[in-house]
Amino acid sequence: MMRLRYVSSLVTVVLASVLLSAAAGQKFYRDDPIWKDPETQDASGAIQTPPLGKYEFVQNTFKNPADRTDKHAVNVNTVDEVPDSSWFTNRLGRQPWSIDQLVRGPDTGTGPAPGAWTIIEAKSEGVTPGFTIRDSAGDTYFIKFDPPSNPEMASGAEVIATKLFYALGYHTPENYIATMPDALSIAPGTVIEDEDGVERPMETGDIRIILKKTARRPDGSYRVLASKLLPGKTVGRFRYWGTRSDDPNDIHPHEHRRELRGLSVFAAWLNHDEVRSDNTFDVLVKEGDRTIIRHYLLDFGSALGSGSTQAQSTRAGNEYVWEARQTFITMLTLGFYVRPWLKVDYPDLPAVGRFESTYFQPENWKADAPNPAFRNVRSEDQFWAARIMAALSAEAVEAVVGTAQFTDPRASAYVKKTLLERKSKILGLWLNGTNPVVNPALSRSGSLSFQNAAVEVAAANPAEGYTLAWSRFDNGTGTHTPVGPEQTVTATAADAPADLLANQPEYVAVTIRALHPERPAWKQPLIAYFRRTGEAWALVGLERNP
Repeated sequence: MMRLRYVSSLVTVVLASVLLSAAAGQKFYRDDPIWKDPETQDASGAIQTPPLGKYEFVQNTFKNPADRTDKHAVNVNTVDEVPDSSWFTNRLGRQPWSIDQLVRGPDTGTGPAPGAWTIIEAKSEGVTPGFTIRDSAGDTYFIKFDPPSNPEMASGAEVIATKLFYALGYHTPENYIATMPDALSIAPGTVIEDEDGVERPMETGDIRIILKKTARRPDGSYRVLASKLLPGKTVGRFRYWGTRSDDPNDIHPHEHRRELRGLSVFAAWLNHDEVRSDNTFDVLVKEGDRTIIRHYLLDFGSALGSGSTQAQSTRAGNEYVWEARQTFITMLTLGFYVRPWLKVDYPDLPAVGRFESTYFQPENWKADAPNPAFRNVRSEDQFWAARIMAALSAEAVEAVVGTAQFTDPRASAYVKKTLLERKSKILGLWLNGTNPVVNPALSRSGSLSFQNAAVEVAAANPAEGYTLAWSRFDNGTGTHTPVGPEQTVTATAADAPADLLANQPEYVAVTIRALHPERPAWKQPLIAYFRRTGEAWALVGLERNP
């Protein structure tokens, strides 16, 4: 039996060696793992890119322009994490966040300053009525209203989604719930488009027309969403595939960025189905002695149960806007085929719209159109996203929902309950979609410890055991030299073979597989690399599904 185990260990390590030394050259460098992308190039030459609009829908639905190569995300560091960058910042997932931090989110203030507002531009983009104002402090905000049929819905959804996406790691604008003041004026030179698309000076009557399409409080005031102007110079939107040719720091194809692949998990959680370039924003900002492009997500009015101008469609999250198979089935059955999601019941809560967790299945969730980055998502990307979500407690979710300021307490309770139930389904699926071993650590004496991410949050029962195959690793050649027979342990701890640390090797590695009769994906190998740092060992590499 010992001989068989040793042979099994040798095969495992040799296989890993072949896979990991396919590319010649040094594997790890002294600054690994990198936790901030070195965006060292100046991007001040970037120019405004036009919106893709409906062309993006056609392109992604019928052409799929992205690279569909099945490969690991290309922008992860050596421990399989996403470094901080102009795209993403590790917040909740890497360090504990207080309730106050979650509630504040990206906000730097309290919203528009008290006093009069001056309209400086009529809203010319998007589907919700609104305009752009300058407050009494001179700050600019984009103002959006709730639909009369669903007071508080769109504004509440925007605020909740903004804060959650920010906590999860994305760049988002400052969005505030505010009350429109009675003192409202129009700046000279402000224009508005008429029904024929012809611009003319904006008049007071235009404000009344806009307000007729919006929800009004019982006291006659108007609740609005005030989105603060992003700092920097606008240079358009980003696509979910390819790169920006005018951004020298944009070297990773967007469809192979983990934070954009993993966004599919977060979008499914919040039922944010409008995940497309029109809901992104690129701005030039100063960082040190250079200018870079920072990439934002925005416009979350079509999230949770909101469809911006009405309650969310029952299709949202369940089917693309265009699906040939479903369309033809409906035609062939003369309309008698009823899609199952049409039968889902929703609560009678106008501030919530249509948002549910009973029919929801994470693996079946869809945006309103195919997203190139989502199409390339792999199990390790979904695992990465689910781990970040796992750090959000029920108390944190409740606090963020509270920032929507729903007047009906039933709405707050329902949104919290639904978010937590959807989260539970996501963790149960995607924390178990690959080997869930995390946080491996090696002590000076050679004692290994690690955790099981799925077990830690009760998304699975404990493993029956773990197999460990140890090796010394040559960083110059990528060669693994097996040391000792394969070990099988039942705890999330083990002692390395006595010979492993003899002669003070610079690098050692261990391949870990988890054993669970109901979780076949747990058997996928995870290879952890440790580098000697003085008398201690530091984790320098982690490969999931190598």
